Amino acid sequence: MNCPNCGTKTLSDQQYCRSCGTDLTGGGQRRTFNPQAWGLMALMFIFGGLLIAMGGKLWAVKWVLFTGLIITFGGMFAIAAFGLIRQTRPRKTRLTSTAPTQPAEILAADTTNKLLPIGDNDFIPSVVEDTTELLKTPATTDRS
Repeated sequence: MNCPNCGTKTLSDQQYCRSCGTDLTGGGQRRTFNPQAWGLMALMFIFGGLLIAMGGKLWAVKWVLFTGLIITFGGMFAIAAFGLIRQTRPRKTRLTSTAPTQPAEILAADTTNKLLPIGDNDFIPSVVEDTTELLKTPATTDRS
């Protein structure tokens, strides 16, 4: 089996490509329920309903006030229902998920980080080494 992204040979029980890191399990499962988005929408309903209700009160239009209150209560109900659903729904933990199987033997992979060949690099002393060398020679003082 080969990686669909880079073409590197992979084992059938590998979850990720060792060369490029592509997910070989067929992609992650996409969540259909996004709690942050639904919570944000419920808050928008609450505040939007309050604004509509305040406008209805300001203009003395009772049906606008009533509509704003219904929208606000709908948002509050959504937040309360979301909290109850999260408490009653069993949570999936990583410990209960299936553990990846280990291959019988790990094949050696070509390294991608190879050292540069040794060249004619000069030794560059550090600041400490230069200071130490200065301490070895006596300082000349000119007192004329």
